[in-house]
Amino acid sequence: MRTYYVCPAPPCPNGKLHLGHVGGVYLLADIFVRFQRMAGHRAYYITGADEHGTYTLVKARKLGRAVDDVARKHICEILQCLSAVQITPDVFVRTSSEIHKDNALAIFRELQEAGCVDVRSGTQLYCEYCDEFVADSLGVGNCPACQADTDSSLCENCGLAIQHDTLRNARHATCGRELVLAPIKQAVFDVPRLAQALDEAIEQSAWPEVIRDKTRAWLAADVHALPMSRHFSYGVKLKQPDPLIGQTLLTWFEGLWCFETGIREQCGRDNLEANSVMRDTDTQVLFFMGQDNRFYYTAGVTAALLARGYPIPKNHSIQDFYKLQGLKFSTSRGHALWADEVAREVDSNVLCYALARVAKPFGSDQNDFDMGKLIKATSQVRVWEDALRRYAQRARIVDRRGLCSNLGCLAERYVDAIEALQFWEALDIVDTYFDVAAFGQDSSGMWNAEQISLFLSLLYPVLPEIAIRYGQHFFGLQWWPSLVDSLREASLPARGSVDFPYFSEPIPASLIAACNERFGTERVNSTRSTMS
Repeated sequence: MRTYYVCPAPPCPNGKLHLGHVGGVYLLADIFVRFQRMAGHRAYYITGADEHGTYTLVKARKLGRAVDDVARKHICEILQCLSAVQITPDVFVRTSSEIHKDNALAIFRELQEAGCVDVRSGTQLYCEYCDEFVADSLGVGNCPACQADTDSSLCENCGLAIQHDTLRNARHATCGRELVLAPIKQAVFDVPRLAQALDEAIEQSAWPEVIRDKTRAWLAADVHALPMSRHFSYGVKLKQPDPLIGQTLLTWFEGLWCFETGIREQCGRDNLEANSVMRDTDTQVLFFMGQDNRFYYTAGVTAALLARGYPIPKNHSIQDFYKLQGLKFSTSRGHALWADEVAREVDSNVLCYALARVAKPFGSDQNDFDMGKLIKATSQVRVWEDALRRYAQRARIVDRRGLCSNLGCLAERYVDAIEALQFWEALDIVDTYFDVAAFGQDSSGMWNAEQISLFLSLLYPVLPEIAIRYGQHFFGLQWWPSLVDSLREASLPARGSVDFPYFSEPIPASLIAACNERFGTERVNSTRSTMS
């Protein structure tokens, strides 16, 4: 039995979660957790809210409200959005909590003791008109590498970590005026000191090749110390050394460190010693994120673990930004569909299946969601439900031949795909399994209990309610999805006609019409015509 700490990047509480957030990060983490529990392992879902980013401050200023009030409101909304799609974190860390602040300062001290933190002269963007040091999204301009519009923290277009003295055409997001560079003393994380050991650890990791190569390329050619502190009113305030007292840690460090706060909290609940657990060879830590978090997770978080004697992350699930009708989901532009609102109109199982189907390998830039794909996903789930209902109604004789070798091989490939975080491949394998098993095509009145049980188990990580409801209809209330023992009470006959409603009810016309009006009709109508 292994222990998995599955840690999706903490959302910033400046709004609700849209379908891009859910599909690209939080759903995939949930699928992995459900899969590992089904396989007989311990798996914990650890995330939180990154409350010290400037996005929440910007939102609060626009609303004329206190930052803490705005954060609290949106954290409630974030949890409601997760609940709407059946995601319940085991630990949800608020980075404003004292336990997290203490843990972040403890990590900072450990890095100091390891000789990996220096105090150096640096620069920070400053607005002379507002008399304010500027951080993160409060400073905007152009990326020095790709020229794209960016803020003063990280370029979402190319993934470059922006140094303040390299941001082009820097101006204040609040007042719009030009920013200047002010000299400061700041803490920096001496990544070059760790570069060789970090490169060797990443080379031997199970990370996706493209992620491994990007991080190792940075270590080989562009590696530099990463700023860790800045002048900013909100965050985890440093208490030492003297030149840094009152500065706050960058959220790219302390905000992401909420995963460790969460692991320590979960270990406390389990009466385990966290340091030992995190060093145990049977413990695996995995991170799930969108492309904008890639650099600091693969470089900053990984290096901070290695410097303190912990194993580097087992793997990373990194997704390109999800697009809606061809354009990037955007909270600020209102180009979004909110998870809780759509889940009120569409069964959450079907919605999650549609979103999981969008995921593709990082760097392919193919993560496009539209209403046509939601309609297609609904139709696919209906095909599965129809086949299961035909079996339940017609089949009376148990086929005792067990699982054929082809289906067993498919199940093994499914396991390998999920373990490698290749969710798109696992879902393709489910389709193939359904075709090879020829569900619903046998008119002999026989049904193979093991084949059906395993099929429902393959569905479970993405469509949990559907799998359990049909599984318990076929096999009784004692049935539970499993990849360890797929044969469930094979002597039981099918229980007759299914007496509960379809999960795959048609998408409401009102939702389609609203999406057409807001985002355009071409893709939706094109997909519907193709399917009709």
